Amino acid sequence: MIYKKKNLGCSIGRVYYYLFDAIIHNTLKPGDALSEAEIAATLKSSRTPVREAMMILESEGLVTRYPSRGCFVAQISERDVKEIFELRILLETCALRRSYSLIDAEQLNDLEKTLLALTPDTPVEEYFESDRELHTLLLSYCGNGRLIDFLGILNAQIERLRVISAGRPNRLAESRLEHLELTRALRLRDLPLAERLLADHIAHVRDSTLAVCKYMHSAQDVFVSYKYDRNA
Repeated sequence: MIYKKKNLGCSIGRVYYYLFDAIIHNTLKPGDALSEAEIAATLKSSRTPVREAMMILESEGLVTRYPSRGCFVAQISERDVKEIFELRILLETCALRRSYSLIDAEQLNDLEKTLLALTPDTPVEEYFESDRELHTLLLSYCGNGRLIDFLGILNAQIERLRVISAGRPNRLAESRLEHLELTRALRLRDLPLAERLLADHIAHVRDSTLAVCKYMHSAQDVFVSYKYDRNA
């Protein structure tokens, strides 16, 4: 399941989920200004829950606050992507080493059936859900609460990059095959193979994310240049 903050008050939670989904799915784009007044008006809320929701999103790396300028959707730099995926490889391969021999075979069978059922016509969200299911399975058996907490801190940014990565042609189909290979290696309890496949999979997601981000930044540069020329 998609990661979101739990135990938020009703008014704060409604604003948080609205902004979270808009940022993750790029409805609100990197660099977009976030107006407390406009968001409050859209959601028929007071400004206090909006302010508190944006503080949570700021702590998760999805919002950037500039003194005297306000809040903006956080930009995504090449350095951000590389750092996040470096940590993912370190933490998730550690989780794999602790969990590979403990994962129930029936769960792996169910996951494989889910992956095999994915087709080019399957909604994108079902691909994302199978991705989350596999990575969550590795974590749920690792027996290290702090490791899970550290990944939880990154999870909002991971979710955002998951969606961005899928913007590269054929990435979803490639990811499905990578997940199938990893699931089968886990069934064989082949740790060296599973560890290599997991690290390779995360690296492929990183590379796809970088490629899409490069395209997004280029398109944004062209748009800004076009606006400047029009207004000159």
